[in-house]
Parts: sequence; structure tokens; C-alpha cells
Amino acid sequence: MRTISYVVLLSFAVGSAVADDLSFTVTSAASPNVGIAPDSLVTIRGNKIATQPASATEIPWPIRLGDMPGVLITDAANRSREAGLLYVAPPQMNIWIPPDTAVGEGKIGFAVTGLGLGLGAAALRSMPVTFARVAPGLFSIDGSGAGTAAATAIRVVISSGGRGVVPVFHCDAPANCAAVPIDVGVDAPVYLSLYGTGIRGVSSLSNVSVNIGDKKFPALYAGPQTIIPGLDQINLALPLDLRGAGLVNVSVTVDGVTSNAVQIRIQ
Repeated sequence: MRTISYVVLLSFAVGSAVADDLSFTVTSAASPNVGIAPDSLVTIRGNKIATQPASATEIPWPIRLGDMPGVLITDAANRSREAGLLYVAPPQMNIWIPPDTAVGEGKIGFAVTGLGLGLGAAALRSMPVTFARVAPGLFSIDGSGAGTAAATAIRVVISSGGRGVVPVFHCDAPANCAAVPIDVGVDAPVYLSLYGTGIRGVSSLSNVSVNIGDKKFPALYAGPQTIIPGLDQINLALPLDLRGAGLVNVSVTVDGVTSNAVQIRIQ
């Protein structure tokens, strides 16, 4: 649970603000190069979003946080509801898109710092967005959507049925993490769990593949992580033919849409 929580918090890596005072960008919380889907985690970057940082301390995610009075999600069916708020800060906030948001063209709006929703002529800044059924993104350790994967792994000893944790990364400091070589084993297979968002809307598990280097492998599970709203998990068994692969890129393809690439190291 501690590692999974850390994965979500990593998405709060602060990016540079956009040029215009009230303009903003909306992307997956996993990567700035990934779109957004219902029931997913999203990052909004801009200027003057909040006056100071504030983080949600409990689940379900609140709809008010710090001095952010709310984020309004309007979907393709012209229905409006408020997003869950995970984190707010002057240049950025992370939100949870409600799960019943209709796919298609919609918009996201929120108040200018210090004003309530709808107060003042320019109080609500808004942007058109497209909600896709799936928008797969994988979290990395540094929150950038690239580099070492935010992942966990276990080893299962076939003869005894015993299980043990397999390190996937090691951190000397929060901003200094590296992939740890994974021994895929023979009679003790390793099962890898990747964490992402925008994945749970997949049509079927058979339409999910995990791309490791130049090879594709089936997922054993792809869907909600079940503890943290908006966080998804993909499980797979690491096959023996990956032995000696070294540092490799990992991405997932969900209903034909491929995620950003993160990295693991295979011994």
C-alpha cells in the first residue's frame, strides 16, 4: 500500500506554467503526452491555480481543496459534475475525472484563484477537452511519464507456493531512483505490476498487451487498482525469454491505443 500511494503522489511533479495568465493544459497525470478518460487521474497545469500547495488526506477525494473551490467537468452529454481533487498548487493541480463522464467533446472549468465558481466576469476559466474511452498512461518514479517505471513485483516459488517481494527500483532520494535488475527465474516466476490510469475502460482483457522491448505479452489483469480511485493496475508474468534484456522500454496497448513508455531492467 505504501508503494502504491507513492506512485500516485509522484504524479504531482511540477511542470512549467504556460505563458498566458489564465490559459491551462489538461493531460493524463501519468504523462503530459497522454489524453484523458473517464474515471482517470488528470493533471492541469497553468498559472495562478492556487495560492499555496494542498494535498487530499483521505479517500474519497474531496471536491474542495485549499483555496480551490471546485473543478467543473462537463461531458459530451452536457452533464456537469465536480471532479475529485488530489492536489492543488500555484502552477498545477491533480484531479479525478468522475467515472460516469460521457466520452466525446466536453470541457473543464475552474475558478480564478480566490474567487468562487461563477463569481466575477472572468471568474471561471474553461477549456474544451475530449474524453476518450481509454487513454492509457503509465506512471514513472519521477512523475515525468518517462524513465524508471513505478511498478512492483513478486516472485512465486512453484515448489512451495511461497511468495516474496522483488525490487523493481531503488531510490537514494526521492529524485534519485534507478531500475533494479529483475531475475526472471526458472522455477520461481516473477509477476510484474505496472501502475497507470486511463486503462479501465478497455473493451476486454484480450485487447490489452504489454510491450517490453520489441516483444508483446498478454496481461493477466488490467483494470482498477481498487484502493485509490482513478489508479489502474496491469499484471503480467515476466517470461524467461526476456533474460539478458537489460534496460528495456515498457508500454501498454489498450484497444489499439499505446501508452507512454517507462523502463524496467531485466537481469
